[in-house]
Amino acid sequence: MSYGRGVWRPGLCVLALAAFAVAHAQNNPQWTGVSTDTGPGKTVGGYAVHQSIDVGGHIQEQSGSSQMWSTLVNIYSGARVLDQSLTMRAVNPSTAMVFDRLSSYSYGYGGDPINVTYLNLSKGKLYDFRGSYRRYRQYFDYDVLANPLIPPTSNPYLPWLNTPHLYNTLRQITDLQLTLFPLSMVSVRFGFNHNINQGPSYSSTHLGNDPWLYQNWRNSTNTYTATVNWKPDPKTTISYDQFVTYYKGNTIWSLTGLDNVLPNGQPVALGVDVSSVWNAPCSAPFNSDGTVNPKCSAALDYQRVQPTRTTFPTEQVRLQSSDIPHLTLNGRLAYTGANSKLTGYDEIFNGFISRSSQRGYVETGSAKVQHINVNGDFALEWEITPKVRASDVYDFWYFRDPGINTFTTTSYTGTSMLLPPTSSTTTTAPDQQYLNQKTSTNTAMVFWDVAPTATLSVGYRYRAREIRDSGGDVIPIHENWGLFGAALRPMPGLQVNFNFAGMYADNSFTRIDPRQAYQYILRASYRPRTWLTASGAINIYNSQDNVETVNHKEHNRTYSFGTSIIPGEKWSIDLNYSYNNVYSTTLECYPSTPPPPTAGTAPPVCVEAGTPYSSNGYYNAPTNFGFIGFSFNPIPRLQAKAGYRMSSVNGTSQAINIRQVPGSLQSQWQSPYGGLYFQIAPKWTWKGDWNYYSYGEGTPIGPTLPRSFRGNVYTLAVNYSF
Repeated sequence: MSYGRGVWRPGLCVLALAAFAVAHAQNNPQWTGVSTDTGPGKTVGGYAVHQSIDVGGHIQEQSGSSQMWSTLVNIYSGARVLDQSLTMRAVNPSTAMVFDRLSSYSYGYGGDPINVTYLNLSKGKLYDFRGSYRRYRQYFDYDVLANPLIPPTSNPYLPWLNTPHLYNTLRQITDLQLTLFPLSMVSVRFGFNHNINQGPSYSSTHLGNDPWLYQNWRNSTNTYTATVNWKPDPKTTISYDQFVTYYKGNTIWSLTGLDNVLPNGQPVALGVDVSSVWNAPCSAPFNSDGTVNPKCSAALDYQRVQPTRTTFPTEQVRLQSSDIPHLTLNGRLAYTGANSKLTGYDEIFNGFISRSSQRGYVETGSAKVQHINVNGDFALEWEITPKVRASDVYDFWYFRDPGINTFTTTSYTGTSMLLPPTSSTTTTAPDQQYLNQKTSTNTAMVFWDVAPTATLSVGYRYRAREIRDSGGDVIPIHENWGLFGAALRPMPGLQVNFNFAGMYADNSFTRIDPRQAYQYILRASYRPRTWLTASGAINIYNSQDNVETVNHKEHNRTYSFGTSIIPGEKWSIDLNYSYNNVYSTTLECYPSTPPPPTAGTAPPVCVEAGTPYSSNGYYNAPTNFGFIGFSFNPIPRLQAKAGYRMSSVNGTSQAINIRQVPGSLQSQWQSPYGGLYFQIAPKWTWKGDWNYYSYGEGTPIGPTLPRSFRGNVYTLAVNYSF
């Protein structure tokens, strides 16, 4: 991600792992220790009813960066409905009027960032209904994200201690699905999905300066589905699907950061990159009285709206059949004819851009694009002999994206923000573009059961791509793959699987598209005793695009191990460890003022484009993850749990901004936990849970606020179940 005159490219590995760990802990509460099974439950109105509810709350304490706590944990003190479940089953299904089975489950209500509710209903052969509601609060304030990292030698020195691109949105997802006559020869399924993402964030745009913008998100998607399944015989199913997706993009941008004034007292925004080192927004932005120089690049007002409406209708036909002896067939064909419209683009700027003496502009326009997509696949598997099988899979994908747009710009010139514009010009620029891509892939495999304990497979894949654009470019790409696999069971309880894929391509579409790639995957599991299970995996991926001026190389290597020891009901241990290494290097061109000591001279084509320095784009992120968990049941009514989770990354990258710090690329995440659960009476269980969260970076902080934190979350609850 580049920003202004510096470039920031940290690794967010630990941030992603930490957020995943917290979400995993929230989605998998530690309330499963003591059995709450109370037998057959209650019989109410002809239904056998089981219900369980956990009511309690969190007690949170934290020190360090509250912004990073909210980014990675986002759990605070307060009462909660931690967990709730309900099941109802008709004692006599023939007498049940509306449903004979009902189940619901929910958690996180009362203030947690993730709230989820599931509801399932069914009535024998008549219908099956499944619904869910999910609510996600996403807060992201990582203070070196797109931070201009103002040089300390700037006069005046106005650093950004927090990120100028904070993100705080709410996503709500509703899923509904109704299947009629699920066990009949002809069944019908209807579905609806509503997905809305809304909330505030901050952004910026580059004009003469880089104005700071308030970005209010409001984007929504509604998807309607209908499916008819026909089963002419038990081994054949023919299906027709209809999907219609409606997208509305109503995100708007407006100017913020009006923290200074002109000599006439009018508020003005200098933007996010004020520095005398690179003369932004000009060499002398402030007058002697502290007001802003009216001839500097600055903004008095900025507004942008671009309401986008998109419709994606898709039809699909599917076939599944094993009716022919020794032959299995699967096929699918889909067509999409989508239309996207931007009917009222409106961008207004009022201010001054010194390099072009532009006093402001108004830009309006519209755009329309189509997405025509035909894709399908057909697969067959033939059992040649009891020990030999062959399969062939053919995939086809062809899309065309023609688009047109027309934009009218009225530009106003002037000499100062204190004076009105002196003249204006209006231009209208129509344009049309298109992008086409045709891809066909064929994969042939042969499987051989060498012995009851060994199966080998070998195959070949050919993929052809042709990409065309409105500039007349035609990019053909041909890939050849070799495939090999082995599944071994050398002894009881031991399974070993190995897969290899190697590819060579004669061209690439982007700089990071591989021309050569190979991948090894090895998985093994061993269960020498009923109470002991061990498993491990190795995944090695390497690729490169080794042509001149690109020199891209990358690899992703993962080694993992896990074991579970459950000798009885009294205690158990889980142990997991994984190592992941992500590495890449690519020739990059960039601007920087001043250039870092490691800057190289870019090729002439880069110099002509205003990016005179080069870097090899080195990025290496070795990450370790470990987990150990204990469970102890000394008496039937009491259970204790404890464990430790950690991840750390010790990565490096080539800094192309001399103020750039590794940040999360060299960081540690730790989260020990503990829990105690005691059944105080029949149907009643007391529960206590403790989680400790710690994030730290072992490198200099940089010109921002510290990002490290540590904190405790104590969760107390009472469970009632019957």
